Amino acid sequence: MRDQAQTLSFDLTDFLPFQMSVIASRAFQRIMGATGLQVPEWRIMMALPAHQPCSSHELCSLTAMDAARVSRAQRRLEDLDMIHVVRDTADRRRLVVQLSDKGTEEVARLRVAARDVESTILDDLGPEDRACLKTAIGELYARL
Repeated sequence: MRDQAQTLSFDLTDFLPFQMSVIASRAFQRIMGATGLQVPEWRIMMALPAHQPCSSHELCSLTAMDAARVSRAQRRLEDLDMIHVVRDTADRRRLVVQLSDKGTEEVARLRVAARDVESTILDDLGPEDRACLKTAIGELYARL
């Protein structure tokens, strides 16, 4: 069976995960444009409004990133004055993350940019195709 798998042709451009990755990458490039943010930082920024203040540990779950990546992105966002990270007064081991005023303004801009890019991607699809795509992607996402 292993020999058979090696002889099957494989075109990367027909591989669905690759296609989804390229679409996501290009969408994020458009959304973030001149902000200088990277995807991990964007994920944190977009997760915070509905969940702040929250711990760094909670951000790992909310953003589907490991602790090291969240930590690096938090440090960068702090340097950019987009977030505040403080020790929880009740549990000194816990870091609490919250958007700064500058971060809140940037999130508002990023939300508009994200919706605009999403609309542009989906513009050529009719309402039925959009609904089917959203359902299929939602089901795939729920399985992961």
